[in-house]
Amino acid sequence: MLVSAAPRMPTTTSRPVLYTLLGLNRAGQALWALLLVGGGAAFVAWKVFVPAMRFSDADEQLFRAARHGDRAGIEHALAAGAGVNDASPLDGGTALFRAAAFGHTDAVRALIEHGADPASRAGDSRTALDLVIAARADEQDAATARALDDVAAALRGAEKRE
Repeated sequence: MLVSAAPRMPTTTSRPVLYTLLGLNRAGQALWALLLVGGGAAFVAWKVFVPAMRFSDADEQLFRAARHGDRAGIEHALAAGAGVNDASPLDGGTALFRAAAFGHTDAVRALIEHGADPASRAGDSRTALDLVIAARADEQDAATARALDDVAAALRGAEKRE
């Protein structure tokens, strides 16, 4: 009695699949083009649209108020649900960074009173105080320099309290 081996599949049926996976035929080229385009679109969505969905309208109002030194606007945005320590999807800075960079001491104090973290770091690993010190070093206008000095003092005072 002879035992025969299981029949082997012809190798010609596996070649089209292999050629497709390697992109060696038209179907494979279309597959790889689709993966490349789809991957690029997914990357853009991940970096642009997903962070924007986390940043609410109240957060946008808070950042705008901080940039303009509007204490009442800061209070209103925080009451509307803005997060005092929410970071911008673009640079990772908080509203405290905006108020500090523009030399708005009253806005900086208001944000600190509401729990803003002066030790938080932006995407470039700098704190708000680091940002103010760098801006102060380059500033030529005396009034703006005094405002930045006041902001730096407020930030240093907040860091000591923590």
